[in-house]
Amino acid sequence: MAIQGNRIYHCNSNCSDLDVAVAFYEALGLRRVLRTVPSKNQSGSAFGLDEVAWDAWIMHSDDGLDGLSLDLLEWKTPLPTGTAPGLDGEPGYNRLMISTPDIDATVERAVAAGGTLVAGPREVDAGGAQHRVAMLLDPDLVPVGLFQGEKASIAQVVVNCADIDESLRYYRDVMGLTPLEEAAEMVWSGDLYGRESDVKVRAVLLADEGSVFTVALVQWLDPAPKTAVRVRGANELGLFRMAWSTADCAADEAVIRAAGSVPFVPTEELSVGDNFPLLLVLFWPGPNGECLELIETTDRSGAL
Repeated sequence: MAIQGNRIYHCNSNCSDLDVAVAFYEALGLRRVLRTVPSKNQSGSAFGLDEVAWDAWIMHSDDGLDGLSLDLLEWKTPLPTGTAPGLDGEPGYNRLMISTPDIDATVERAVAAGGTLVAGPREVDAGGAQHRVAMLLDPDLVPVGLFQGEKASIAQVVVNCADIDESLRYYRDVMGLTPLEEAAEMVWSGDLYGRESDVKVRAVLLADEGSVFTVALVQWLDPAPKTAVRVRGANELGLFRMAWSTADCAADEAVIRAAGSVPFVPTEELSVGDNFPLLLVLFWPGPNGECLELIETTDRSGAL
């Protein structure tokens, strides 16, 4: 049984300096649409933390509300910590894939805004078609893949898997995503991942029926990941959570628990700013330690 959550609303990335991070993602073609800044500390139990406060911008691409939002967040309490996952097979969230209508100009702007170019832009073969791609690191060394497209779009999040078959079942049967293909082995160009030799992976793409966004599940085969599954802290730098909007958070919590997942705490209220209604939220670790989130849309919170 899958959750009632009807669309993936946003993916959260933690940064060390919000202004610097915003400038980088604006260089990629995203724009600021909503700032969420609670004025005082509140319980952080939903995140697995004691007490929390943050400053954040919700950013959109050319897709607007039809696509994925980026929740770019700088932690104030507790302060940001750790390092972002690198370009390897470590289980959990790895990178966003963003399309751009002019990849050469976008790369130039992104590097000027504090990004690091790993490789590209160059042609790669993907499913028999040629695509121009580049790999960047944002100012906090969070990987971001770029590819040539018709518009600026947050097209995909890449989740590295310890066991892709287990992850596929979870995202299909519990989270309600639709596989677009069978999981298949493929070889990726090593230079895009800062390697001299190519990378062998097994991967599958799943669609979010509520938006134009997709989720790529990837298991590194050679080289195999050197790190085991772990639940990253909510204030660690890098991608931390992906949020589904739902009409009934409590009912979906029952589905999550029936699937064997254990939320940090039961569904509870959370403030995202003094001028916004309280939200009902639920956070829990996915099969690779990645944090998944539900946000209830109610008359009090408005539509997300």
